[in-house]
Amino acid sequence: MGSGMQEVEEGAESASGQAGKGQNLVYTLPHTTASIAEFLAPVLGRIDPAAGGTQVVVVTRDAETALIVSETILRLSGAAGIEVVPVTSASRAGRLLQSRPVLAVAGTPAELLALVQGSRLKAESVRGVVIAWADDILESGAEPVAALETLLGELGDAARTIVTRKVTPPVESFIERYARRARRVAIAEQPVEAVAAAVEGETPFEMPFIQYLTVAASSRPAALRRLLDQLDPPSAAIVARDEPAEVDVSQVLRTLGYKDDDSSIRMVKGAPSGAAHAVIFYQPPVTSAELRRVASAKPVQIVIIAQPGEIASLREVAGSRLKPLNLAGPERRARDREEAVRHELRAVLARGVPPREIISLEPLLEEYDAAELAAAALHILDRERAQRRLSEGAAPADAPARSERAASPTSGAGEMTRLFMTIGTRDGVKAGDIVGAIAGESGIPADRIGKVDVRESHTLVEVAAGDAASTIERVNGSMIHGRRVVVRGERDREQRDRATAGRGDRPTGRGDRPSAGRGERPSSGRGERPPRRGGPPERSSRGPSSGPPGRSARGGPPGRNRDRS
Repeated sequence: MGSGMQEVEEGAESASGQAGKGQNLVYTLPHTTASIAEFLAPVLGRIDPAAGGTQVVVVTRDAETALIVSETILRLSGAAGIEVVPVTSASRAGRLLQSRPVLAVAGTPAELLALVQGSRLKAESVRGVVIAWADDILESGAEPVAALETLLGELGDAARTIVTRKVTPPVESFIERYARRARRVAIAEQPVEAVAAAVEGETPFEMPFIQYLTVAASSRPAALRRLLDQLDPPSAAIVARDEPAEVDVSQVLRTLGYKDDDSSIRMVKGAPSGAAHAVIFYQPPVTSAELRRVASAKPVQIVIIAQPGEIASLREVAGSRLKPLNLAGPERRARDREEAVRHELRAVLARGVPPREIISLEPLLEEYDAAELAAAALHILDRERAQRRLSEGAAPADAPARSERAASPTSGAGEMTRLFMTIGTRDGVKAGDIVGAIAGESGIPADRIGKVDVRESHTLVEVAAGDAASTIERVNGSMIHGRRVVVRGERDREQRDRATAGRGDRPTGRGDRPSAGRGERPSSGRGERPPRRGGPPERSSRGPSSGPPGRSARGGPPGRNRDRS
């Protein structure tokens, strides 16, 4: 009863003996980090350090895979073992190859071919060529395939190891041309939902959905931290396959405050021994049997951290139960945008659907569902908005359309006006609610609305300066989340607050003088002569003084100035 992994190990041991004789090998393995050690071990065993020269060449689709291959070789051979150079740049690698002996290199077909043709990599010293993964390289385009075929021609009779996720007709043709009579080492695997049970005699059970989080190789630790924060599981088992993964996971758990003897959140090798709410694969499982053993403990969640290049093989292992997982940050922003669109639609529906649109869509209801028509209309709307932003030279998709604001006669190029709204987080609103309300009530597109700052008791929102007046007029007094909202310009509010703060307890008016009525001017205004010394002031021909009867223009009793003289 051996598992798929045991079959690989047995095949690798057998292949190691054959490989020493220069036999070509073909591995059918998933594109995962763990698979690299399976096919590299027999090839590295063929290296003779005393012979010198570059003896192993690993051809990869991209530089990222070349770096992972390099890390794996260093891990397998130890600190004082095989020196390997990842050829991310032919010129850089060429200088290293000239400066000292390098036993193994890994890189793309084009970079490796440049080294061979520049005589930096000596073809006569190469004992083994590994192509990982052949199906990926063959699907990457005509130029990489041509470079690969030329490289194999330059390297002559070196033993070839071809690794592929599955043997397709193009791969079969490639094997026939460049690895004839190759010995094949394969895993006879089926997708996880087709496997009856991990242990013979076990009753079948319903597989949970398996989620995956896509990350770069260098960001796995950070992804694990964010994942544990978002899931916040009461218990979790984090599956680490090799020693570097164990070091990473242990460091993350210590950073988050978990101790080594913590039973709730723990690191495990292989399948968890006990029940756990969540099982997190720090690296993707290689076989469906491995995944099935973990699922047999019936965790609530299974999450796999994977690189983009590992997703295709992961789908083959996990089958149709595989679903992507989005972390909260990007997902929340996307939800806010979608909620703004829904609010805009609700506002249109509340005002009544225009009859012309109903007449236009009515014939299509015989062919399509109403939801499908609405989705198509939203798709057209999004496309038109994107094209308009592109044609007007606007910034990113979520930025306001600056050229539209510039076209307004009342606004400068890119000018925004900030509005004050009497609603905030204590009323349960979010930025998407504000954007949707403004777009729905005022009719301006959501992409003409700028920054939304939702505070506890109020909100500050930027709109194109040309849209400010209509926004205030139409949104002021509207209902948002069951609350009637007051909207005014932020500058108007600041001026009003300053005026209120400056008045204190003084009476309304300018200075201590009573306000002049319509058609009247104060005595010291334009149109009057200053008073003559010793006599009353001359009155303007425009009308009587604004002072009350029986008092002088300066507010004193009659004749006071004469008395002073």
